[in-house]
Amino acid sequence: MQSPLNLQLRQLQLIVVAFHPGEAEVAELKSSLASLPLTIGYSIVSNDHRPNEPVESLAESADLFLPQECNLGYGRAVNLAVQELRQRGLLSPFLGALNTDLRWETGSLKRLLAWLQCHPEVVLAVPRICDPSGNIQSLCKRDPTVLALISRRFIPRWIKPCWLRRYDSCYVMAECDYEAVLDVPYLSGCCMLMRSKAFEQVGGFDEDFFLYLEDADLTRQMRAKGRTVHLPVASVIHTWGRGNHRSWRLTLVNLKSAWIYFRKWGFSLW
Repeated sequence: MQSPLNLQLRQLQLIVVAFHPGEAEVAELKSSLASLPLTIGYSIVSNDHRPNEPVESLAESADLFLPQECNLGYGRAVNLAVQELRQRGLLSPFLGALNTDLRWETGSLKRLLAWLQCHPEVVLAVPRICDPSGNIQSLCKRDPTVLALISRRFIPRWIKPCWLRRYDSCYVMAECDYEAVLDVPYLSGCCMLMRSKAFEQVGGFDEDFFLYLEDADLTRQMRAKGRTVHLPVASVIHTWGRGNHRSWRLTLVNLKSAWIYFRKWGFSLW
């Protein structure tokens, strides 16, 4: 754990939610976390934690390490960490919500933080997200619709008519310049940076969502507090698992989240 002096310097607190990441994934993340300046700290929530997991190697330099006996899901885990940080007087002006399958170059998070500090109208931002080959992942999206979710999850691209392919492209804002700062209705939860005050004002992540679409819901909530933007002043590398495309159990979780989302915000068919 970090010294009290270091904790007082924090301007950004990264909350990393882990669920049994492997040694290689943890090693890459650890290397990136080790390069953070003193103004940026990190906390770990390890869901369904088991003794001697690789993720425990991150505990020594963490501001907070919270092993959980059960799997809280993503949003609940972030909320738990924010509550603990608040209770301990450690909540910084900015916070991040991150997956474990990320890495970045030294200075990337520092540049993102500096930009946010100069733009008080922005309450939520996501950096440029690239795959391991350096290709930009199209993770800026418009508000979810029934057609968009069905098309992207259940209909193979090779049988989609041209109009549906165009619709998919519109949904991920493919016509926009991903090298520019963009106002985005639905930002990816894999690497969110936000103002702590705005996050607490909206009540954090909605805990009705276990996994999937909690990021769409949070972005929509945060839009009432300020701008929510794609911020390509720095990049992170994201090893995207797309687990729900390989698991029917996760597909059912995704469908449940979609039901919760549309019940809350209204059913938009297309």
